[in-house]
Amino acid sequence: MKILIAGFEGDTNSAKILLDSIKDTNNIDILYLKNSFEISKKQIEDKMLQNYDYILIFGQKPKTKNIYLENNAILEDTKLITDYYYGVLKVFLEKANFKVLSSNDAGNYLCNNVFFGALNFKRKNKLKTKVAFIHIPTINNIEDIMKISSVLLDYIKTLSDIFNIAILQLNPTGTMEGNLLKGIEYCKKAKEMGADIAVFPEMWNTGYEMLFEGNLKDQDNISQEKIDNWNSKAISDNHKFISCYMDLAKQLEMSIAITYLEETGDKPKNTAMIINKNGEVILKYSKVHTVDSKMEAYTQPGLAFKTCDLEYTRGTVKIGTMICFDRDFPESARVLMLQGSEIIIVPNACYMSQIRLDQLKVRAYENMLGIVTINYANHGGKSSAYSPIVRNINKQELESELLIMDDQEAVKIVKFNMSEIREYRSKETLGDAYRKPKAYKKLIENNVQKPFIREDSRR
Repeated sequence: MKILIAGFEGDTNSAKILLDSIKDTNNIDILYLKNSFEISKKQIEDKMLQNYDYILIFGQKPKTKNIYLENNAILEDTKLITDYYYGVLKVFLEKANFKVLSSNDAGNYLCNNVFFGALNFKRKNKLKTKVAFIHIPTINNIEDIMKISSVLLDYIKTLSDIFNIAILQLNPTGTMEGNLLKGIEYCKKAKEMGADIAVFPEMWNTGYEMLFEGNLKDQDNISQEKIDNWNSKAISDNHKFISCYMDLAKQLEMSIAITYLEETGDKPKNTAMIINKNGEVILKYSKVHTVDSKMEAYTQPGLAFKTCDLEYTRGTVKIGTMICFDRDFPESARVLMLQGSEIIIVPNACYMSQIRLDQLKVRAYENMLGIVTINYANHGGKSSAYSPIVRNINKQELESELLIMDDQEAVKIVKFNMSEIREYRSKETLGDAYRKPKAYKKLIENNVQKPFIREDSRR
C-alpha cells in the first residue's frame, strides 16, 4: 500500500506542521508543496506517476476551527469530483471531537489549484490513485495539532485494510490435467501479485466443455454414450484435481476458489469450492439457476446459496458465491446479502454484454456489496468488479466500476477497502434496512405463470 501525504510549506502553516509530526512514520511518504501554482501542480503530478494508492493533500483554512473534507475542485467552468470516500476519516475525526464538514468549495487559490491539477491528471492518465484534499484550521485556531496527527495515523491504518481478489481470466487447455497445471501456474502468479484469494472461471476442470451447442429443444437424440462421456469428466471432492489445489492453497498461504463439474450419484453439479489459506474447504456451492434450456439441463441444480467467513492477512471478510446464470436473478445476490455477504464472487462462462455488466453493477448497488465476475478469455473476457460505494459523503455520485477487462488472458487484482465498505454499509439506505418482506410472498410461490411457461423449466 503506497500512501502519500502532502501539504504546503511555511513555518506557521498548519499543514506543514502536521506533516512534520508524521514524517518519520513507516510506509508513509511526505511531500512539502511549494507555494507556487505551477510548481505545486508539477510536484503532485510527478508523484502520481509513482502509482500511489492514496494521496491525501492538506491545506489550511483561515477563520474557522472546523475541518473541511473537499469533494471537488473547480477551475473556470470545469468541476472535477474526487472518488475519494471520506466516510471513515469523518468518523475518526468526529470521535476525536472535531467538527467536520463535507465541502464542495476547495477555494480559489493554491489549494483548489493543486487539487484540480491532481484530479485532472488522474482523469487524463486513467490512474487508480484516490486523491483527497482536507482543509484544517490555521495553527492559531487548532488547540492541539498533535491530536489531528494521532487521528490521521489511526485512520491511515484503515487504508491498508484491503482485501485483494485475483481474477484468473484464462483459456482452458483442452484437458483436465492441462487445466490443473495451468491453474497452478496462474495461482502462483496471483500470489506474487499480492492476492488474498484467486478465483477461476466456471467449471474450470473441464473448461466448461459443452455437451452440445445451442438449445436443448433443437437437439436430435443425444446418444447415451455422449452423455456418459461428458458425465465421466465429473470429479468427486477427493479427486486429485481438488486435492492439488488444497495443497497449493496451504503452500501459498492464499485462498483459492476452484470450480468444477462435480460427480454425484445422479446428474453432476456445477460447483464452486472456496479453499482457505490453510488448505481447508470453507464453502462448497452448486449453481442454483442452471440454464435448463441448454446443456445444463443435464446437470443437477444446487439447493441453497452460501456464505463463509474468509480470513485474510488483515482480517476476516464474508464471501458469497453465485455462478454465471445466478446473476440474472436478483434473488441470488439478495439472499447472499441477507446471509451477511460483503463480497460476492461470480465464476462465469458466457459472453458478457453491456447489459450483463450493468446488471452486476446494479446487484452491487442494491445490496451494498462488492461483486467480482471471473470469465473465460475465449468467452469474450470482460471479467469485472464493482464497488458498493456509489456516493460520497456529500451525496455526489461516484463511479462504482473498479475493473472491466478486455478479452485477453490475464491475472488482475481487484482491491476492496473493507473499512470503507463497512462504514458505507452501516449508514446508507439500501441493503436490508427498509425492505418490506411481508409484501414479497409471491416470490416464493412455485407455479409459473404466463407468459413465462416453458416446457424445459424445472423448479
